[in-house]
Parts: sequence; C-alpha cells; structure tokens
Amino acid sequence: MFRPVAQLPLDYSVFKDKKSVFSWAPSGAILFGNGASGRTGRELRNLGVKKATLVTDQGLVKFGIAGKIIASVEEAGIELNVYDQCEPDSSVETVNKIAEMGKDSDVLIGLGGGSSMDPAKAAAIVITNGGDIRDYQGCDKFTKAPLPIVAIPTAAGTGSECTPFAVIADRQREWKMPIGGTGIMPALAVCDPELTYSLPPSVTAATGMDALTHAIEAYTSRCTEPISDALASQAIKLIAHAIRPAVFRGDSDKDARYDMMMGAMLAGYAFTSASLGISHCMAHPLGALYHVPHGVANALCLPVVMEFNMGAWPERYAEIAGFFGKDTHGMSVREAAKAGVECVYELLADMPVKPLEAYGVTEESLDRLADDAMLGGDRPNNARMTEKEDFIRLYRKVMTLKR
Repeated sequence: MFRPVAQLPLDYSVFKDKKSVFSWAPSGAILFGNGASGRTGRELRNLGVKKATLVTDQGLVKFGIAGKIIASVEEAGIELNVYDQCEPDSSVETVNKIAEMGKDSDVLIGLGGGSSMDPAKAAAIVITNGGDIRDYQGCDKFTKAPLPIVAIPTAAGTGSECTPFAVIADRQREWKMPIGGTGIMPALAVCDPELTYSLPPSVTAATGMDALTHAIEAYTSRCTEPISDALASQAIKLIAHAIRPAVFRGDSDKDARYDMMMGAMLAGYAFTSASLGISHCMAHPLGALYHVPHGVANALCLPVVMEFNMGAWPERYAEIAGFFGKDTHGMSVREAAKAGVECVYELLADMPVKPLEAYGVTEESLDRLADDAMLGGDRPNNARMTEKEDFIRLYRKVMTLKR
C-alpha cells in the first residue's frame, strides 16, 4: 500500500543557523486544486486501499460535502465506514469511538477542520499502538507506525492536513492535549479550495487568522531554518493579501479562496519544522476552559503577542510589514517592526470575531489561564522568554481590545 518514508524525531533545537543540522521530514503526497476532492476515491484505489473510515461532522453531512467524498470513495469500489459525530475541540471519547470503528480499515480519512483531522490522527495511533490516547501526549511517544491518514481540509486554517500534530480535548482535566510525531503526518492531503466556498465570514476569519498565526509564529520562532523561512514568508504574503476578500466576498472570489488554502498549507509545513510561539500557549487554555474557538483565540492574541515579542527580533517583524505590502523605505528597523505589528492590529479590526468577554473570560480568570499558558509546549521556542506575570499582562491586554 503506502510506500514507507523516513520518520525522523521532531526536532526543535533553538537558534538554528546556517551551520546547524536540522531535520525536514514531510511525508506523503499533496493533491491540490479546485475540484481535487473529486479524485479522492481514485487516489485511494491507486494506493491499494480496500477499506476506509471517514471521520467528519454533522455540519459537513448537512451541507453535502461529506456526501461528495463518500460518493467518490464508494464509486472507486472501496468499502467505507462513516463516523460523522466530531464536535468542536474533539475529545478523548471521540478518539476512542473512531478507533473502534476504524480498527479494521486500511486508512482513516479526516474530512473537515482540525476537529475532524486531529481525532483521525489520534485514533490512528490508538489503533496500532493500543492503550489510551492520553498515553501519547507529547512528541514521539508511540512506537508502532499509526494507521495511514488521508486529510481533506474544508477550511483554510489549521494546516492539520500537512502537520505531524493533533490536539485533543481532555474534558476531565480541562486541558487541550498536544500529540506529535512524524508518523501521523498524513500520507495524502487532498486540498480543494472549492470546499471552502460556503464558509460564512466569521468562520473564514477565524480559520484564516489561525493560519496567519501559524505563519508569523513560525517565521519569528527560535527554531527557524531556511525551508521553514521560505514557506512561512510565502504563507504570510498570501494570507495578508487574500484574507479580507476571502472573508467578505468568499462566495465569489475564487482566487482568494485558493490563496488562503495554499497559505494555510504552507504555514502548516512551516511550523512543523519551526514550531510556534506563545500566542498558541495562550489560545489553548482559552479553548479548554472557555470554549473560545481556536482561530478566534489566536486572532485576538496574535497582535498583542507580536507587540510583546517585537523587540526580541525586530528585523523579522520589519520584514512582516513588507510581506503585508507596507512601504518601509526610510524607516528604521524598529519603526518598520512597529509597522508590521500595526498591520496585524489593523487586520484584526476588520475581522468579524467576538471579544473574549463574549465567552465569559473575566479578570478573575487570568491567574488560571496564565498557569496553563506556562505549560504550553511552544513557550521555549517563542522569540522572547515569558513568565506567568507576562501572561497575565498579555491576557489583560487582549481583554481590552475593542471589537
């Protein structure tokens, strides 16, 4: 079936330079373009798949997107199970149900956003390694190759279609549990911008800002290297120029939808190698404790975090201004860096996202949120080091943003 590829351990050594040894281990294939999802069944058949399990949600069933994939797979003569009960921030319990349904399958197909692709990845680990998904929290904790994954994103956001990570909600601990390992890099990513045409502006904004956060945090991480820099910089350029038309006329602007999906995918590959930063450390507790959608949390935190980090690497933030199309000729590096941060503040002002107070986040919440943010795995890779009091101040500033 799938040809074996090298599976290197995830490496987030900080301060990589031109003399450093770094690893780059993307696996599988990408099928990208308008209408690509119609070829899903044919590609699975070519890979020797006889039986598959589709992992998706009720919304995609209702709007007919799941039906198109089901038809493509079944027309190829492949036996198919369907799990269509994924919820936002998919849980440990959901992973267990998928693993039970998919245990006799050749592949798991994650169709949707991270809430479908991530539990498919997690279930793939459990199917071949046994135990409970909590046993595999962290990086490279599983020993047997997971069941192969086919990822079909329906939003331009998480980049999960091309990353070796999954985030699963542990309701008992009120914790969003990160799981990583190159073994869960999808064997095939089917990226079809047409699947995003019907997304409402609020979802397009939240997922698009999530992708932008991936790109900017990868570009300004302590773990950058030449390949991630190239991918992250291109992702920022694409998203910076496409997100507004995708949000506000996404039903007709096909070029914007295409560029957003490409930008999200490139950003996913970038942070796979370069890691992320403290915007994600802040976003995960907001999702776990207050059910703030991940993209919304990142949208609100990103410019505040950029302003905090700016002094640690002003040259990079100055370049971000240029990626947004800002003319920085005649500016000092610091002035250009501030312009880069302001570009993201201005973008956030245009986005239809709710403030934190709409989710019940209060001043009394900040101590617990900061404690959990301190546990974030991306914190050591952030451009600037942080302590608990920094997180309290950052959360407080996010709460004061006028929406």
